Amino acid sequence: MKNIETVHKNKQSLWIDFISKNLIESGKLETLINKNGITGLTSNPSIFEKAISDSNDYDEDIKKLLKSNSKISSYEIFEELSIYDIKKAAELLLNTYENSNHLDGYVSIEVSPKLAYKSKETIDQAIVLNKKINMPNIMIKVPATDEGIDAIKILTNMGLNINATLMFNQRHYNNVATAFLEGTKNYSQKLLPFSVASFFVSRVDTEIDKLLVDKDKNHKLLGKTAIINSRLAYITFLKKFPNQNKKPLQKPLWGSTGTKNPNYSDSVYIDKLIAPNTVNTVPLDTIEKFAKKGKPENYNGWNEKEILSQLSDLNKMGIDLNQITENLQTKGVQLFVDSFDNLINSIKSKINNIQTQSI
Repeated sequence: MKNIETVHKNKQSLWIDFISKNLIESGKLETLINKNGITGLTSNPSIFEKAISDSNDYDEDIKKLLKSNSKISSYEIFEELSIYDIKKAAELLLNTYENSNHLDGYVSIEVSPKLAYKSKETIDQAIVLNKKINMPNIMIKVPATDEGIDAIKILTNMGLNINATLMFNQRHYNNVATAFLEGTKNYSQKLLPFSVASFFVSRVDTEIDKLLVDKDKNHKLLGKTAIINSRLAYITFLKKFPNQNKKPLQKPLWGSTGTKNPNYSDSVYIDKLIAPNTVNTVPLDTIEKFAKKGKPENYNGWNEKEILSQLSDLNKMGIDLNQITENLQTKGVQLFVDSFDNLINSIKSKINNIQTQSI
């Protein structure tokens, strides 16, 4: 637990990037919260695809839903299953939420990735999900596309807690932070909505390293671009929210922090991105590896001038970080759409099997 304690001493939250029926009903989530320092949870279409498609844990629930409504659609079944899991997780984290002055203890559920470029439909679905779950510590995930930014501002002004996701570069972060600040500017309710800005990490190294290796197999930026790109976003956060002890406050969240390159430490994106008022949302196996073998670095400030100099080296080599990260957002949306389609098709297949067995 020493490594987890280091994270908490630096005022960073650790959330798990996973949810499943088994995680909740086995008591493992409760143990992670009560004994392992986990203070939140995020989900996305890929996570639900793995949870529902790769197990039989949900089959009985699907049968019950079909029995109560034979005309229920595959999407409606998914919504019922995901809402149930999210609500149960939120209940387990409610004490964390209350004891943190509403700055922690959240569970995130994402609007359909098919709405990533549709502001109005995103807003409508976010409102429906928020109302159906009806828990104060719920966050609705909205992608930081240009259309998503418009939705984030409006939903924030309506009082919803938002997790702005799929951010890969400084433009994305600036847009999300500005949308939150504008959304809370004239907010009249006593309890201000809370938000996190999910900045994706490891995928940046995956793309940039390919290009660096072609130019220099030993380049000093190999495995480091994602970290300095994230640190630069944090420096912007400090400028956008100069008073860290006063609301409105939107915390940066480091997403996609499982290490994809086997040559790098399993916990490198936790070790080197510890900073006050941030969240690191991590896959279960990465959390366990970090607790055992991590080498967390205490936050001592990050040098903006040095970071900008390092990033300028990419430009000098003809590597356009901005364009690459814009493409990563587009790819990220498509990956979630693919996972969502696979998930719905899997539910359809389960429905067909159930109906065939009942004949």
